[in-house]
Amino acid sequence: MANKKKTVEKETTEKIEIPEKKKYTQEEIDAATKSAKKEMFKELVPYIIIIVFVVLIRTFIMTPVDVSGESMYPTLHNKDIMLLYKLRLKTVGIKRFDIVVIDTDEGKLIKRVIALPGEKIQYKIEDNGSSRVAHLLINGKEIEEKFITDTARINTCKYDNTDICEEEITVPEGEYYVMGDNRGVSKDSRMIGTISKKDIKGITSFVILPFNRFGSVK
Repeated sequence: MANKKKTVEKETTEKIEIPEKKKYTQEEIDAATKSAKKEMFKELVPYIIIIVFVVLIRTFIMTPVDVSGESMYPTLHNKDIMLLYKLRLKTVGIKRFDIVVIDTDEGKLIKRVIALPGEKIQYKIEDNGSSRVAHLLINGKEIEEKFITDTARINTCKYDNTDICEEEITVPEGEYYVMGDNRGVSKDSRMIGTISKKDIKGITSFVILPFNRFGSVK
């Protein structure tokens, strides 16, 4: 018979030493926390600057404004989004035919400035038999309105309460006479009277959306 050999397995036990968890002092914890907060603040600084910059721009310089309705058609279209320049009110001031945004009890209106403070405004009627075409007079001098259509010229004096088609009116100091380019549907100074400068929030002349209408308007 073959001799059976017994294999004796030698078991060895290795002792693994686990290093003791370092204990931090309160001063070290406070210092680490302060350092982490400082690093986090450094990362947030660029975003904070951007937010402050955007808020300042929107508050004092420019902000988006949307067109609602067809009162300024064809110059502006319903749902156009434009840039409203606020700072220009102080740096340049309001000029004739500027497009302005007005605060009213019924919300914001976008209209065009036709007559300035202290000016005398009237529309002279040219009766063509089938239509009554209105021509703008400022201080007795005829001024061409290149931005309106022939239909708008006819509709300028379509309302019975349009006093400027009957007589010359003087715009009060500090106020403006405004009208929409689409005279047949626009609610403007012909109905609500002149607009105070304090109610004019800015001047707009640039469409940013939709992209197919991107650019300046006159």
